[in-house]
Amino acid sequence: MPKQDIQNNAGKSGEKAPNEKALRTRVRKRFMNTRTKQVVIKCLILFAAAVFLTWLLEYRYFLNSAPDAFQFMFDRTLVFIYSAVIMFFIVLLIYGLVRRPFLAVSITTSLVLIIGYINISKFNFRWTPLFPEDFQLSSQAGTLTKFVDAADVVRLIVAVILCVTLGVLLDWLTAKWLKHVNVSSNVWWKRYRVISRIAIIAVAVAGFMVTTDFARNHPHEREIKLAFLDSTFIDWDQVRNYEDNGFLLGFLYNLNQLEITSPDGYSADKLTEIKRELEIKREGAKVSRSSLKEVDANIVFILNESFYDPTRLSGDVYRIEGGDVTPNLHRLQENILSGTMYSIDYGGGTANIEYEVLTGLTNYWLKTVPYTNLLPKQKAIPSVAQFAKDSGMGTATIHPFGGGMYKRENVLPKMGFDTMIFENDFTHREKYGRSEYINDGETYRQLLDYLAEKDDKQFVSVITMQNHAPYDADLYDEKDFTVTAGSNGEALAEDEKRSIETYLASLHKSDEFLETLISGVNALDEKTIVLFYGDHSPGVFPQVVTNDDKNISDSVRKTPYFIYANFELDAEKVTAVLDAEGRLPETTPNCLANTLLNILDTKKPLNFYLLDEVCQTEPILTDVYFGSKAPFVTTALSEYNLLTYDEVTGRQYAGAL
Repeated sequence: MPKQDIQNNAGKSGEKAPNEKALRTRVRKRFMNTRTKQVVIKCLILFAAAVFLTWLLEYRYFLNSAPDAFQFMFDRTLVFIYSAVIMFFIVLLIYGLVRRPFLAVSITTSLVLIIGYINISKFNFRWTPLFPEDFQLSSQAGTLTKFVDAADVVRLIVAVILCVTLGVLLDWLTAKWLKHVNVSSNVWWKRYRVISRIAIIAVAVAGFMVTTDFARNHPHEREIKLAFLDSTFIDWDQVRNYEDNGFLLGFLYNLNQLEITSPDGYSADKLTEIKRELEIKREGAKVSRSSLKEVDANIVFILNESFYDPTRLSGDVYRIEGGDVTPNLHRLQENILSGTMYSIDYGGGTANIEYEVLTGLTNYWLKTVPYTNLLPKQKAIPSVAQFAKDSGMGTATIHPFGGGMYKRENVLPKMGFDTMIFENDFTHREKYGRSEYINDGETYRQLLDYLAEKDDKQFVSVITMQNHAPYDADLYDEKDFTVTAGSNGEALAEDEKRSIETYLASLHKSDEFLETLISGVNALDEKTIVLFYGDHSPGVFPQVVTNDDKNISDSVRKTPYFIYANFELDAEKVTAVLDAEGRLPETTPNCLANTLLNILDTKKPLNFYLLDEVCQTEPILTDVYFGSKAPFVTTALSEYNLLTYDEVTGRQYAGAL
């Protein structure tokens, strides 16, 4: 209404006309009492919460270190702000579901606390962050309970309960002010605000999908530069990836790894061609034995959990005092075939290493957990065990833990194992100290008893548990070894020192049990050959694995392996596989079985003839070894990629190998 009209009307009615300032104040007050104000305030609450939750997620990622979380916030400002925007859409989605702002925040906070706890637990064990594929183990939660601290779980549950309670209380206190109580209406979609819920959820989902598309869907390249965030995604070092891009973007980047795409050139015709070429190689191979049974010996693979040679660390980052931790190993290495395995994992990933050794395939391109994610879907899986079974040998696996872990009960029969002896089947059950796990000596006795009672030759895969995490301070009364910072190391945190010293006590006892294994094999009436290897080092050496010097960081990846036989091996075949220093070649796990089969001078599964070339040109096949440089893709490597995909997750065009 024009100012003059206001004055005229006021004059006619005898009322005093309001001035422009008063009008603006009245309009502003009317606006601020409208629903718009409530929406604005709720959005501010949700976004402020998103900023805090993004910081909290980084705080939990950096193992509850506030200085590190703030440093990330200020050093990686663009990444932090972008992550906060993504977090806002997550909180908005939950708000759309519950229509209570503080309850939505408390639920999201609870999720962050839970995810943070899982990440910290994994990081303490393996020094690697939480990946999407780790949730594939959720169905095995029962078998994982031994690896977690009950007190920590109780504290987490209490924190979640308090968080949700606080959210409900705040919503109750602000219900009248922000008007987020249910409306009174007989129409159900109004009473439950269905239309507005759908609208909010749609906006949240759309916002999340748009802002995260580049992270969720990206080419499988070793390096992706993000100019708008002044950052880079890298494929070969996920610890650095999470530290540079934050937990949220790092986690989303790895979602892409769950989707296994077929390699270029994958087709039935190509796999048939590869198989035909390998059959020609096998027919032309000059070997003494046409099957594993003709070796006339038991063949035993022993994966020793977290078995490592700590002399690799001495004097660099850590100094170990108290003598030789693994004297039996070192005595054996002087007299038998031994070498170094470059592990594809650090602090964990046992099943992936077991998979590579047994199948001769690789996880280099798959980047997942084949045992839990891929192999259960296949009808049959080529392996040394299946090859031994087809040649008339008995097949068995011995593992002093539950068969549900990594779905071994489901996967191993598909690999050709007829007998499975898990923890509940053990007759030898002694544990070392207060450990939860059956010790290595008892596991070897179980193996030796099994071999002694069988009349036919056996292929046996053994996976030990004694050296498995956690490495709590009260596990062992005797600790003969102490650790201090080495010449290139930093001061040791108390928990770091405690974990290392506990591990060394277990490792020393595990080394003692090597005498049980070797003397037991020597006492057997039947010829027996053993491939023994440590799957990875324990996740207790953070200063090594994160060291900028690649020679130092690589040292924690190198575990010992050896081949021992209670009969004489062919000297010519042995010499053919040794390196220039007279040792077994340094390789990743995928090449170990091939080395043994070449020494045995026997016919092999088809894919192992491809390994003869692959293991010569690329004996170490894992991302962390190559860093920013990828290996040159030879014809053999390309065919190896196709064959691995075909057998593990493809249509198995190649059939039995």
